[in-house]
Amino acid sequence: MELTVTFLPSGKRARVKKLTTILEAAQSVGEGIRSLCGGKGSCGKCKVIVKKGSVDKNPEPHEKFVSKEEEEEGVVLACQSKVLSDLEVFIPPESRLEKQQILSEFFVTEAELNPAVRKEFYKDAFLPEVLASKSYTLSCETEIEEGDFTLVLRGKEVIAVEEGDTRDKFFGLAVDIGTTTIVVALVDLNTGRVVNIASDYNGQIIYGEEVLSRVEFARSRKDGIKILQKAVVDSINKLIEKVSAEYVKENEIYDVVAAGNTLMTHFFLGEDVEYLFSAPNVKVDRKARIRSAKELGLKVNENANVFCYPLVGRYIGGDIVADLVSSGIASDDKITLMVDLGTNGEIVVGSEGWAMATSVASGPAFEGYEIKHGSRAVEGAIDHVKINGYDAKPEYTVIGNVKPRSICGSGLIDLLAELFKNGIVDFQGNLDRKNPRVKVDSEPYYVVVDAEESATGKEIVITQTDIDTLIKSKAAVCAGIAVMLKKAGLSIEDVDRFVLAGAFGYYIDMENAVTIGLFPEFPKAEVRQIGNGSLAGCYLALTNQKKRVLAETIARLVSYFDLSTDPDFMEEYNAALNLPGKPELFPTIYARYV
Repeated sequence: MELTVTFLPSGKRARVKKLTTILEAAQSVGEGIRSLCGGKGSCGKCKVIVKKGSVDKNPEPHEKFVSKEEEEEGVVLACQSKVLSDLEVFIPPESRLEKQQILSEFFVTEAELNPAVRKEFYKDAFLPEVLASKSYTLSCETEIEEGDFTLVLRGKEVIAVEEGDTRDKFFGLAVDIGTTTIVVALVDLNTGRVVNIASDYNGQIIYGEEVLSRVEFARSRKDGIKILQKAVVDSINKLIEKVSAEYVKENEIYDVVAAGNTLMTHFFLGEDVEYLFSAPNVKVDRKARIRSAKELGLKVNENANVFCYPLVGRYIGGDIVADLVSSGIASDDKITLMVDLGTNGEIVVGSEGWAMATSVASGPAFEGYEIKHGSRAVEGAIDHVKINGYDAKPEYTVIGNVKPRSICGSGLIDLLAELFKNGIVDFQGNLDRKNPRVKVDSEPYYVVVDAEESATGKEIVITQTDIDTLIKSKAAVCAGIAVMLKKAGLSIEDVDRFVLAGAFGYYIDMENAVTIGLFPEFPKAEVRQIGNGSLAGCYLALTNQKKRVLAETIARLVSYFDLSTDPDFMEEYNAALNLPGKPELFPTIYARYV
């Protein structure tokens, strides 16, 4: 028997079998409900309100995340509630996958134009003679034998023969495949000019916001990889339509360069991920993956290829190699430390000819996971906070200039720094219960936004548990940096350049990040926030094929260190569980606030 689940306010309807979860019903029709944990009942972010109908609720997660007041209003966890009858379900704003602040800005300083494809025009020529004289191989169908024509070439391979002079229509795509978002840049290969950029959620997000949730989805279903591959390709194709509208036709896009973390790259290419979890030290092929765009289903020229940035290992993917290419770490003699913060924090230290990398589990808290009112950088999220005194009411800015309903990562960093600077939390992160904005329910919490000022009509707060979670997350990043410097025989004074890659690193306040001990102080370092370094790396490899060789060279030379069982890491981590952390890493902060 099939039942109907109607979702409000969108009006989408899903026809599902009895005992299907509300989250699964939403996924079946592409309705976006937040699900950081991918349906395991461990994040509490998928709260919905059942307006009509009945469900079978899993009691334990509901006791943990749903209050008695919410229960009386019909609130349930979508992933832990099975459909028993026709349902009408309202998705409240805080549980919707709303438009995210997506970083599409990237910076490049090089301008050498040497793409992997090229065009040659021939006037009043005979195609077979041209092919023979140039030793070209024809690998496409054509009805043109003679006259005026343009050849599209990849090396000695002719991938298209076009009537007339089409040299002015010559485009490629740079694609950053993130776990949460995808960014596509349309590039004129004649000039290197970025014609248009578009971005959106990665369509896989409805199967779990966290990447490991998608891994579980892929491993639990025979067609899991196929579903995830289709979701990401569909997302890219929609963005191709956006960037090419009014500019180019799909068959005028002749080359694609893409980068993503190791799992995203596998999902995009439809490759099995099981081997990545079969042993502690998994070896990953560090060569670039080159695939046919047509076989992947991309809406570009049917003979275009896709160059996927090479991977280093399970936790260091093509996006980090693209960061390294765009930041120039391996190309000059400066000692550079680079951090790319997401769900994991990737840390690379290196200079010309060498690089050492690691990954630490850091990002979930800064992306809203396990934080009571935390969220990604979506509309309605507080992104910056200022507190002008111990008793002062917090000032804040909100993404989208609307009423606030959550706090995103950059806002959480600001908030913790401001609480510390104003003495509202001590060096261990404990809230001062004497502060007028600190209240106590089951635990102490600080009121950031009063109920009447929020979009939900309820207080937006940071709890003592939230603070403890944030401190653990920042400690992991700082400890990872400290250990990598130690392994390289370096101190904070030796670092010439500190590079922050990615959206999180682009939007955070560096001073506040150092104040809470997320990053050590680097007294001599030039700080660079490079924006979407992955997209920049894709652009460089698209416009200059020499960068593809460099990418493979970098992927081979990077040494990866697993810090999960490293005794130095545990020592540094424990030392970083205070604000800001080890005194020798934060001399200025200690002198000012401790």
